[in-house]
Amino acid sequence: MKKIALSPGDPAGIGPEICLKSLQEINNPKDFELIGDIDFYRKLSKDLNLNLSFEETLHTKNSILVKNIKLDSEVVSGSPNVLNSKYTLDVLLTGSLGAINKEYAALVTGPINKKIINDYGFEFSGHTEFLADISQTKNVVMLLANSKVKVALLTTHIPLNKVSESISTKKIIETIKILNENLKRLWKIKNPKICVLGLNPHAGEGGFMGSEEIEIIEPAINALLSEKICVEGPISADTAFIKEKTSKYDAYLAMFHDQGLPVLKSMGFGDSVNITLGLPFTRISVDHGTAYELAGKNKADFSSFKRSMELALEFSS
Repeated sequence: MKKIALSPGDPAGIGPEICLKSLQEINNPKDFELIGDIDFYRKLSKDLNLNLSFEETLHTKNSILVKNIKLDSEVVSGSPNVLNSKYTLDVLLTGSLGAINKEYAALVTGPINKKIINDYGFEFSGHTEFLADISQTKNVVMLLANSKVKVALLTTHIPLNKVSESISTKKIIETIKILNENLKRLWKIKNPKICVLGLNPHAGEGGFMGSEEIEIIEPAINALLSEKICVEGPISADTAFIKEKTSKYDAYLAMFHDQGLPVLKSMGFGDSVNITLGLPFTRISVDHGTAYELAGKNKADFSSFKRSMELALEFSS
């Protein structure tokens, strides 16, 4: 089996820590290749009191294989450094291109600070958009999942006042088709049931609180139903996630980032992972950010990174 690439994210955040902790705890670390500065990982492993060894060419049975990319500047845990933005991007790009070229079976990524990358002069709105761009994939879907619920997003990292103008019937149809296909392929769900949330309070209440449900969302749902895709909605988001409904649906489509993700994370923060659907390779990430306030304190919860690695193995087998 080809190895799975690990891109830990911002070196000043908790990404490298949770990555190394996951490598120590996971049953099959030999199935992964860690990308980044080998000397940085060696020092961090020692600081965290982990029993890990690293090699660029494996000679020792229990060593971690590293594709060595040198840091551009010293890392101070908890202090983001724009001078290491290029390094962070190079690590991500190496893993991404390797996955695109089938050198890796999958890619697991840690959290990145979007502001620091943009301050460096590189336009970066998130992993999802970056990976779609470099793989020349027109339509991708950001899905977060845990043991209780799966939530896909119609729009991702955009301001709230841009959401309404960014949704369309065509986009909803394309997104749900990708979601439906991957629920079948990755989770082996024979006939997925998908709930589509409304955009407005009470799903517009018949047009009284907004017309997007009538003009945009309902036509998409009708078109999908005509293609025998099991989809329901638009459902008011305020009651969509009650227990009776989460047990009924295999996944939800939220209209915007903070419509669905607060509910998902409240149900299983740390247990959740972020999966980019529609790419020509498998990409899975953690459900949280860089958490600079925890970096360097050996207190970061690595469960989401470890779960991302486990799921990457499962999907790649």
